[in-house]
Parts: sequence; structure tokens; C-alpha cells
Amino acid sequence: MSSEGPVVFDPADFGAIPSSRSLRQWMRTTRRRHADRSFWQIFEDVYLVVFTLAMVGATGGNVVHHLNSSAARCTSSTCGELTLWMPWIVVPLLLATTIRMLLAVGPVSASRATGFWLLATPVNRAALLRPTYRLVVAVVAVTGFVVAGIVWALLGTVWIGFLEAAVLIAALLVCAGIATVWAQQSARRSRWTLRIADLLLIAAVVPAVVLALRPDPLRGAQIANVVVTGFDTNLVDEYDHAVAARLMFTSVETHFLLLAAVVVILAVALVVVTSQTLDKLSRNSVIAGGELLAGLAGAASSLDISMLGDVIAGRHWRMKGRVRSHRGRGSRGGAIVHREFRRVLRWPRRLIIGFALLVVPYAVSGAGFGALVPVAAGFAGFIAVRPMLDGLRSVCRSTGLTRALGMDLRELRVIMAVVPGFFAALWTGLASPAIGSGAATFAVAAGILSGAVRQASARPPSYAGPLVASPMGAIPPGLFSQPARGFDLLLVCMAPVLLNLSGTWVVAIPAVILAVMFSIRPKTD
Repeated sequence: MSSEGPVVFDPADFGAIPSSRSLRQWMRTTRRRHADRSFWQIFEDVYLVVFTLAMVGATGGNVVHHLNSSAARCTSSTCGELTLWMPWIVVPLLLATTIRMLLAVGPVSASRATGFWLLATPVNRAALLRPTYRLVVAVVAVTGFVVAGIVWALLGTVWIGFLEAAVLIAALLVCAGIATVWAQQSARRSRWTLRIADLLLIAAVVPAVVLALRPDPLRGAQIANVVVTGFDTNLVDEYDHAVAARLMFTSVETHFLLLAAVVVILAVALVVVTSQTLDKLSRNSVIAGGELLAGLAGAASSLDISMLGDVIAGRHWRMKGRVRSHRGRGSRGGAIVHREFRRVLRWPRRLIIGFALLVVPYAVSGAGFGALVPVAAGFAGFIAVRPMLDGLRSVCRSTGLTRALGMDLRELRVIMAVVPGFFAALWTGLASPAIGSGAATFAVAAGILSGAVRQASARPPSYAGPLVASPMGAIPPGLFSQPARGFDLLLVCMAPVLLNLSGTWVVAIPAVILAVMFSIRPKTD
């Protein structure tokens, strides 16, 4: 502030404020002047990406088409109930996942350089953020269309129902994405939106449990084998095609198509209206999402799955800022167990997500794939338990913190696995009606705990030794084992269940793996 009064911006002194379009055009021109790659080099990279997507799409589309044909020929009561209940499981699950993932990264985000050089200028912020916003909407729409199409194709739906369901769910996910943009404008809105996502996760659990615990209509029934001879199967095929053609557009299909059209129009209107309110987004929230994406990209480049969770957890605690302190209890190991329990309770949404993942084994069991229930329960339980071992990961990655606690690292690993072990036992106990026998439930719980503890206590990736040549460039050999850490013990513990061994082996092998793992001191170098 000067002696004459406050400084007032005068366009005559600095020039008129440029529009965002002209500013982006100037940046594009400047970037092209400093480009160090030719057109053919860029074309080669684009060609490889397009060719890879085409190959994956053709292979995956052929598999989905085959599964769709197989599911369409299923006429049992199980297939009918699965088709009836699966939408009530998939739609809330997709909505909750979309909301949580978008709120974790923004959804509208920008790099720190963009936030410092562009968003701090008097140029219209809404116009600067609009390209990123449109990209988010497009990614959500395409992802929702593909995922919904695959799910409905696996249910044996005809192509009309497949397209209608895919368009409707894609539009619903776009509306959910628009809601996250609205919620990003204030912390209070973000909290309430996350609570709605938690309710959607719980809503997905209820029909999955109903589907898994339904009574089997064929249990106790006597089935008679009847042989029909002298029947022309060509007449049956012609009749089936005629019936399918007549039922192509029923009243239900027409109402569903109208509903999809209304939701699409609503989604387009919300996209246009929300794009005009992007100037209400704070610069801090936009930059925080960009930093999170940069951290996730760095963690993905090192193939360290645990680092992905560390980046997300770090952003959560930075946004939270402070917590309410509580007095500790006990001494030595008991005090650490108490503090770990309090630390887990400070992020209750992780518990909600963990219990919501119970939908996975019950949905697989309700779908009639009984042999795959232990595998589905193992991986879902692993995802639910692993976030509770952040304390163990911090101790294993910090030698100074281990010395400050005054205990050996092997003892600390046992102590810090008490709370996650209790949650793993509770989770598998709730999933036991879908898993089946008690021995299989114990094997799944042991696999979840041993795999999560191994991944959390694993040492950092090693960059020592010669590099390995690959089409992506030179890669350190220590990176190849990073993604498999934790999942290897999970699969070994569930191997007796998958191989249908006796109950003694199903219990003995996971018990031995747990005993050996907790008796060995984790490596830190």
C-alpha cells in the first residue's frame, strides 16, 4: 500500500488481460518451437499404443463374446437370480468407487507449475481448468461404458440391453463425477460426498449377502432324466430366433431406453452448468490433486504397490492437518498395540471400505462360482487389511524409529501385526458362510495376514547389480519381484484349498507359513 492509497490494477499500465484461449495458443506455439522430437518419432509411439489397444480389445472382446454366448444359454434359476441381483451390486459399487477415486485426485487437478504460473494470474480460472475438466468427464464416461458393457455382457444380455445398460451407467458415473467437482469446492461438501460413497458401498453389500445366502431350490429335489427322440432341432432354433425377435423391444426395454436418454440429457446439462463454476475451485485443492498424480506416477514407475498407498495416506493426513490426542496405556508391546488400535480408528473410512469388500466373496458365491470364493475372499481381504499396516511399514523403512522404540524388528513385526490379525480374523469370520468350511476360512485368514505383513515389511527395491534390457528400456532386476511380494504368500496359503487337499493340510501349511514368517527378522538393507 502506497501513500496515495491501495494499488489498483490498471490495464493501461500492464496491457489487457489475455483470454485463456489465446494463452493456451501461445503456450502451444512456444512448446512446438522447442520440440526435440520429429513427427515420425511421435507417430511410432502413437502407432504402438493404438496397435496394443486394438490387440487387447480384439482379444478381450472375443473372450467376452464367448462368455456372453455361454451365459445366454443358461436357463437355470441361479442364472435368473444372478441377472436380477447383480445390477443392485454393480451400480452402487461403481458409483462409490468413482466418487472415492475422483475425490482422491481432485477430480480437477493441475501441476504445481500450472498453479504457480497460470492459476495465480488474473486470467479466467474456469476457462483454464475447462480442458482438464472435460478430460475427466470423457475418461469417466468411457471407463463406465466399457466396465458396464463387460458386466452386462457376462450376464448374457442381448446387444440391445447391453448398449442401454452401458449408456445408462456411463451417464450415472458422469453425474457422480460432476458431483465430485461440486464437492471439491469446499471441505464440508467433500466430507458429505465421501459419506454418501460409504453408504453406497454398504448398499452393495446387502444384495450380495442376500444372493449368497438364498436357499438352493434344487437342494433335496429329485431330478428325472427324460430322453426325447424324433424331434427336429432346427424348428427349435427357428422358434427361438422368432421369439427373440418379437421380444427385442418390450415395454420394459422401451422404458429402460427412455430412462437412459433422460439420464444422458441430465448428465450433459450438468456438465455444461458445472463447467461455468470451475472458478470456485481453490488453487490449493487443484494443486494437491496434481501432486498426488505425480506421486502416484513415481510409485508406479518403481512397481512398488505399497508406495501407492503411502502417497494417498500422506495426502490424507496433510489435508486433515491435526488429530485429537489420547493418553496411551500399558507398556512396551501392550502400549504399541494400543497405539496401533488408536491409529486405525483415526481413519474409520478404511474400516468401512474393508467391511464393504465383503461383497466380493458373497457375490462370487451367489454367482455360482464356489471354487473361486476362497481366491476372491483372499484378495478382497488382503486389500482390506493391508492399509492397517502403515505403522509396520514406517518402522521397517526407518532404522532410527526402530532404535527409538527399543525393541528388535522381529518383535515389532509380531506386535504390530496384532491389530491387523484381529481384523483379518473378524473379516474372514464374517465371510465364512460364503467360504464354506472352517479350515478354508483359517487358510484364507492366514494368507491375508501373512501376505499383508510381508508386503508391509518388505525392504525397498534394490537398484544394485546389472540392468536388464527390455523394450521399455533398462530395468533394475530388483523391480521385478516388487509387485509379487505379499501375494506370493497369499497364494501359497490358499494352494491347499484350491488343490482340494484334506483339512489337515489346509490348516497345517498356512500355520507353518505364519510361524516361519514371524520367526524371521525382516531384512532392511
